[in-house]
Parts: sequence; C-alpha cells; structure tokens
Amino acid sequence: MTISAGSAWLGGLALLAGVGIGWAVRAFLARRSAASVRALEDELKRRDEELKDAQTLLAETSLTDALTGVHNRRLIDAAIGTLLAPARRPSREGDPPPEHVALMLAEVDDFDRIDAGGREVGDALLRDTARALLPVVRGGSVVARWTEIAFLVIARIRFAGEARSLAMRLRASVAENVRTPPGAGGRSVSLSLGFSIEPLSRAHPHLASFRDHLGLVEAALRRAQAQGGNRAVGWRVNEDALERAIAARGEADVAALLRTNPDGAEAEGLLSQTVERRDPS
Repeated sequence: MTISAGSAWLGGLALLAGVGIGWAVRAFLARRSAASVRALEDELKRRDEELKDAQTLLAETSLTDALTGVHNRRLIDAAIGTLLAPARRPSREGDPPPEHVALMLAEVDDFDRIDAGGREVGDALLRDTARALLPVVRGGSVVARWTEIAFLVIARIRFAGEARSLAMRLRASVAENVRTPPGAGGRSVSLSLGFSIEPLSRAHPHLASFRDHLGLVEAALRRAQAQGGNRAVGWRVNEDALERAIAARGEADVAALLRTNPDGAEAEGLLSQTVERRDPS
C-alpha cells in the first residue's frame, strides 16, 4: 500500500491536532482540579473557623452560670492559681510588697423565705443580685456563683483594710438595686458576707489551701447570719500567736485546727473577728 505525501501530511496534522487537544484537555482539567482544590480548601477553612467559634462559645458557656451570667465553679477551679498569684508571689528585698486578695462569700438574707414564693422569684432575685455585685469589683477580680444561693468574690485589693470597705460597697449595691417582686412584698433585700485576706498568713503563705481558707470564709458568713444578717464578718490572723503555736505544735497541727475548728482557733487567739455592720443605705 502506497501512502501519498499529502496523506502523510494530513496524518501528521491530525496527530498534532490530537496532541494539542489532549494538552488542552489536560490543562482544562488541571485548572478545574486546582479550582476544586481551592474551593475545598476554602470550605475547610470556613468550617475550621466555625469549629473554633463553636469551641470558644462552648468554653465560655461552660465557665458561665446559665442563670446569673457570672462565672461558675468550673472557672474558679481552672483559674484559682492565677487569681491568687498576686498575693502568693515570693517577695525579695527591694520588691514591692505582694498584693492582697480578698475572699468573700455572700448570700441574700432570708433567701429561703423569699424563694418560697416560687422558683421564678428566687431565680430573679439571684440574677438581680449578680448584676448588683458585678459593677462594684475592679479589674482582675471575679464574681462567681459558688453554690445555689451563694456568690464568691475574689477581689484584688491594695491593702488589707480595703476588704471591709469592699464588703460595705457590695452590701450597699444590693440594698440599692435589688428588691423582691411586688408579690413578695417589693422590699429591698440585705446581704450577709464572710471574708478573709489571702494569704491567711504572710509568714506562712501556704498554711491554708484555697479550699481550707474558703472554709474559714464560710464559717465567717454563718456567723454574720447568726448575728442577725445584713453585715460582714471577717477573720484577721494574729501572726505572733500563730508563730508561737506553729513552733510548739507544728504547722500541720495548726493548719488542721484552722481547717476544722475556727472557733477553737479564735479561742486560742490565732484568729480574731472583724465585723462590718453599718447600714449601707
């Protein structure tokens, strides 16, 4: 079979055309593939951002009390080391003294009686109390719902005596801004607080753990309520008496006494009570 020159030329042209079409198809597919990859990358990036937003929302939600909007115990448990660090940092010669941190537990007086008017009444009272407490504390401080009816305040203060004035301001804010619903009398409510200064002892900053110290604060709150409410009761440590007791019995024994028997520690002169009970109105 004889192939003419013209036929060979046409065959070569067809071959080149086929190759060209093949490259064109490959280029088209490559461009389409690159566009698909970019679209997929954009979609993954968008979903990753949505996931991060959801995780942030979940973290914030898990650290916030749903009813009152203040922090919850989970936040305190996670951040307590940071919150107490200003008061517990070691101090070297020439350094400014460590800051003070006030620990406070607060409850509305006669809450159970008010709450007996209905769950909605009690919930509204807790929300209003939280809103009244928040503006009083300064930056670096935390208000958290600690129990069903108690609020925990961890507040950075400039000097130990400021704890009493802070307790006064907290009580005043609640007295001025929180009232029972009309069906429950529509009257202003009062607040009782227990407080202490962290660390309990400057000479022995690890004498009481946060939980042990908070147990002392709760004992002070119960005293405030037993004395008629509408007041704040706090503890002051007697460093000299504490030093003598530790020298005689050891730090562990003294720590156990403070943890289990605040009244006994007071009777031995290790602690003394301070009361803030002026009318906040």
